[in-house]
Amino acid sequence: MKPHNATDLFFVTEEAEAEMVAAGYEFEPPSHARTASIRELFGWQPGETLSEAVSRHLEKAGAGSGCKPRGEGV
Repeated sequence: MKPHNATDLFFVTEEAEAEMVAAGYEFEPPSHARTASIRELFGWQPGETLSEAVSRHLEKAGAGSGCKPRGEGV
């Protein structure tokens, strides 16, 4: 048997899921997970990029440390 490697991706197929359920495993989402929209999280306004919304949010929160958000705009 191959040892577990944290960098390997692992996908549960429907067949594997059925076998695991039969063995007693449960597939339920974690109770701490939740979703939110960018409007809820950063006060996003139509026409603005996510980077702009995050920057504005950080400035309002007083967390502007000179660091700029990375990544592409939406």
